[in-house]
Amino acid sequence: MKRKTVIRPVQETEAPKASLFDRLFPVNRDLAIKSIFGVWGAYFLFVTSRFLYVAQPHVEALFFQRILMTSICITITWMLYRLLVAVRGSGMGAAIFMLGLPTIILANYIAIMDQIVFNHDAGLFDFSYLVEPVDFAAFDWAYILDEAFTRYFILVSWGALYLALSHSQDVQRMMVHSRQLERVNRESELRALRYQLNPHFVFNALNSVSSLIIDRQNGQAEKLVDDLADYMRAVLTGGADDMITLEQEIDQQVRYLEIERMRFPERLHYFVEIDPAANDWSIPALIIQPLIENAIKFGVSAADQPININITAQIEADRLRISVANDGRVKIPEGQTHDRTIGTGTGLSNIQNRLRALYGQNASLILANSKDGMAIATIVLPDPSLIFEDI
Repeated sequence: MKRKTVIRPVQETEAPKASLFDRLFPVNRDLAIKSIFGVWGAYFLFVTSRFLYVAQPHVEALFFQRILMTSICITITWMLYRLLVAVRGSGMGAAIFMLGLPTIILANYIAIMDQIVFNHDAGLFDFSYLVEPVDFAAFDWAYILDEAFTRYFILVSWGALYLALSHSQDVQRMMVHSRQLERVNRESELRALRYQLNPHFVFNALNSVSSLIIDRQNGQAEKLVDDLADYMRAVLTGGADDMITLEQEIDQQVRYLEIERMRFPERLHYFVEIDPAANDWSIPALIIQPLIENAIKFGVSAADQPININITAQIEADRLRISVANDGRVKIPEGQTHDRTIGTGTGLSNIQNRLRALYGQNASLILANSKDGMAIATIVLPDPSLIFEDI
């Protein structure tokens, strides 16, 4: 018996309906509401407080008339807001045009409504005059013209304030977006720089493992594999700009040197001298890795005699100085002194790029030759609080 497959049409989910406020104020809602009600609320309080120093008849009726007139002004200003929203993205010229003739028309309308509302001695809660025929001949047009100018000035002032604050918010949003892009780019750059592991080191370590196995030194081969696995795990895990303590970084590099000693058991000697006060200083993970690689590559590998590698770290004047020195000389380009930051090769460029991405100009990499015949590479790091932060 064959089964029939029933295909039911996919029901489309309805998009959530926008709230009333979202429909009335589609752009910069909070800014528009606060500015409109703030301007006309202040106006209402000012004109209402006049009864304190100017005698006025029917004060209670005038109070409700002013509430009505203020509501009309808020509505007219909302219409101007929608006009400005309609030309949003069309340039400043379109916005200035909206603050010209259209705003003049709105201001005259407010002035006419002002004449209609206040040109009556109405009693309390008496708004019957609003449905009576309007006698334009009885209007005081000189008063209306003066009132229109005043209301136009208020509307233009509000429009300029709204445009300025709206532009400021747009700029802030763009800056936030720019910071987010900058952070993503910086994290990508740091991740790429951190993962630039020298493939020759891995190949040489594997070759050393192979040689130890051939020589039936299985214990040393197993230790080398374990050390290599631990080291690779430390390199390939963690965040893009993972910060670790100096003590952790030194332990990691000692593990790396122990791996290299399998290749050069007679020629590689290293010494570590760390100021105990600097052990908890936060530094970028693997930041001194390229320095030790260079010391081995250009020191141990290129010489037949034993080579010493000295790793030191100490705090000087609220800065951390980490130095890696090895027997030999470093060639400093002409025109540069020993106290200038220089860089030759991918490893040193890697360090400089990471320092620049994390600390800007607050950190440096210095190469120099000592008087006792050693090449010295020094990384100077500021307090970790100076690392770039996204605000």
